[in-house]
Amino acid sequence: MILVLSIVLLATFAYFSLKEGQRGEHKMLTNAAGRIGLVMAGLWIAWPSLLRPINWLPPGIAVLGVIALGVIAARPTLAIVAIPLVGTALFITTIVRSIKP
Repeated sequence: MILVLSIVLLATFAYFSLKEGQRGEHKMLTNAAGRIGLVMAGLWIAWPSLLRPINWLPPGIAVLGVIALGVIAARPTLAIVAIPLVGTALFITTIVRSIKP
């Protein structure tokens, strides 16, 4: 399903890039489809390694990281907020897991 979504988004990106160009009315759709399509393609490539559990990484942080990747793909300027948010959440969950018996 991730591969199909990636192909559809990248095909949308290619269609609007070649047919419409970078006109104002299609520019945001074209750029968002291209960025999110590339992120989905990267997730599809990394999927087998995501299925194996990572002992040192809390389960919620992996989901938060994928959500942060989607946000950064849609709006790269939000990386200033998303990256420290994921880092802070990782730090807090690591501290809580080490204190918990």
